[in-house]
Amino acid sequence: MSGPQFLHIQSYSLKANPAGQSVVQILGEAARQPEYSVHVDSPTPPKIIYGVTPDEVREKHDEMVKSRTIEVKLANGKTANRGIRKDRHTLLTAVASYPLLTRQVGEGLPDRMAYERWIDLNLKWLRDQFGEQLVSVIEHVDEKHPHLHAFILPLDDPDCMARRLNPAWKAKEEAETLAKTDGQAAKEAVKLGNRAYKAKARELQDDYYEKVGLPAGLTRTGPKRERLSRQQWKARKEAAKREAELLDQMNARVDDLADGQAELDAEAERKAEEIAAKLEMAESILEGAERAQQDAEQTARAIIARAEREAEHLNRRVRSELFYRQDRLETEIQQFAQTRKAFDAEKKQLRMEAFTETAGVTVRVILGVFTGRVELTDDRKRLRIDDPSLAQSVTRLELTAALCKVVAVVELVWHRLTGRLSEAELQAERHRAEQTLKPTVHKNHRGPDPS
Repeated sequence: MSGPQFLHIQSYSLKANPAGQSVVQILGEAARQPEYSVHVDSPTPPKIIYGVTPDEVREKHDEMVKSRTIEVKLANGKTANRGIRKDRHTLLTAVASYPLLTRQVGEGLPDRMAYERWIDLNLKWLRDQFGEQLVSVIEHVDEKHPHLHAFILPLDDPDCMARRLNPAWKAKEEAETLAKTDGQAAKEAVKLGNRAYKAKARELQDDYYEKVGLPAGLTRTGPKRERLSRQQWKARKEAAKREAELLDQMNARVDDLADGQAELDAEAERKAEEIAAKLEMAESILEGAERAQQDAEQTARAIIARAEREAEHLNRRVRSELFYRQDRLETEIQQFAQTRKAFDAEKKQLRMEAFTETAGVTVRVILGVFTGRVELTDDRKRLRIDDPSLAQSVTRLELTAALCKVVAVVELVWHRLTGRLSEAELQAERHRAEQTLKPTVHKNHRGPDPS
């Protein structure tokens, strides 16, 4: 499929123009009212692609015009409010036609998918161009070529000037106003305005080609306009088709690479959270055992050093992978997104909760050593914990290996200390330790108190 693009933008008033076209006639033809559809052999109702029906567009239009007034200056110098004149253009339309025949794009036919994509591209372009003032887009499939009609109302303009919604007409008005301000004669100002109109109209067609025609595999102009031979025109159409296919492939490639980056970001985020948790756990253990002997300090420092090495290794790997993916993407589509989003608030909260729970469990284990409810097994590789809730938390958080080393140090220090104390002094020291650590336990604990 390929052929020339067609887009025509025109405004209308309630008063018919020399060709007999008016707001009523245009909307009646769009709705396929019999008196306005004599040029169609077998009229069928239009399909609503976006917004409201042509009859509802008429209702919106009439309500808008009826509710607006403009201020006019009278001969005596006074001003008065008057209704909108019937010769003022109050409706803007856009017509886009597909180059294939209607019978070629029916349901289930090979060219149907390309046609439906063309409709989607048109709708996006129209919404981007006219925003909320685009009130309806309909489809006609009862003529030789399928085509779309778009209806735009100047809902935000107190003067109901639909012509101002046409970018080319707006450029004409601005050019004429500027010329008159600069002292140009009225005739010269009109010439400058007409030039601005043509330039903006070409720019609008170029934008439509870039956003709709090219992705849909259409050509910018037809063979007669450029005086091409049939062979040249066929080659041009094939080139347009190849360009559209290439654009689809490049867009798909971009999506694949973007998905790859998202997966890499997710992996990096997971690793970062894991390392952050390890760092936080190591810091918590170090703080809880700062009065322990040198072995505990060396163990904590070793955990921190290992975590830092893992972090540095991960950072190097992530940076290397990102640079590699960036280079690949730049060779295919010119640029690649280089920013990564920061962790969101919810993930930060989850990490903080994990840190808080880990700290609480660690303190409860240390307190359990003091009370005799936590001790190492004979093989010194596991913990014997009387409190099922605490034991479950240690297992769930995968702290057994790390806490075994801490418990070993705390037991050693505690046994050395208690070996020199009487029973009364021992009870007093145990009570003092419980009172010192209990606030931390109650602040972080989610289950039964280990004491």
